[in-house]
Amino acid sequence: MKRVIVLGLLMLVSILAAQNPNFRPDFLINQFNGFDKIQMNHSMSFSSGISSNKQSFYMSTYTNHLTYNFNSKLDMKLDMNFVNMGTATRKKGIDFSSNNDNRTLFVPEIQLNYKPTDNTEIMFMFRTIAPIQNSNNKFNW
Repeated sequence: MKRVIVLGLLMLVSILAAQNPNFRPDFLINQFNGFDKIQMNHSMSFSSGISSNKQSFYMSTYTNHLTYNFNSKLDMKLDMNFVNMGTATRKKGIDFSSNNDNRTLFVPEIQLNYKPTDNTEIMFMFRTIAPIQNSNNKFNW
């Protein structure tokens, strides 16, 4: 019943807003005029290896890099890392069995840079060292 009421109210507001000549869909977006100050980049990596004792590992990382420029002297960088890793044992040929230690981690990193003059720069950083080692890991990485 609540869904029907909410949907009805949304439809009513949409109809009334569409009939209003002063209604601008971009009104809310323009209130935050910082889209030109944001940069976003992405990176991905994958690594794996195998040893002579038939043990193997893998690790894949996706990182979303965000930079926000407050002004010419102040910016903030945010990296959101999503890491997936685990180990496996090679049985025969290219047949591998998982060691049931697959896990995914979120590793945030943030940095605030302030450069009041050409010769002075102040940086505040928060970096996370992911806890990669566990008792089941035969590689101790």
